[in-house]
Amino acid sequence: MGKPSVRSPLLGYNHNVRYGGRILHVQTEDSGPANPHLFTHLFFEGSILATKRSQYDPEEPEEAVRALMQQQHKDILKDLKHGLFDD
Repeated sequence: MGKPSVRSPLLGYNHNVRYGGRILHVQTEDSGPANPHLFTHLFFEGSILATKRSQYDPEEPEEAVRALMQQQHKDILKDLKHGLFDD
């Protein structure tokens, strides 16, 4: 098994979204190949309302990890749009 690459964590994604008359913040971040996890948090007024977490192979090319980040970020936005966090 190869040694994980030495790249830094990828820059994440941040969006403010108006939903139900409120401004929510969605943030996706990469922990880097030494701890290959992606986290997406949905915030309201500084509190985390929901989190999605996924793992990836540390040997994945940067472009593949970026695509996973984009998809996870879009997925939580879609879940929000479909009312999954309305409670």
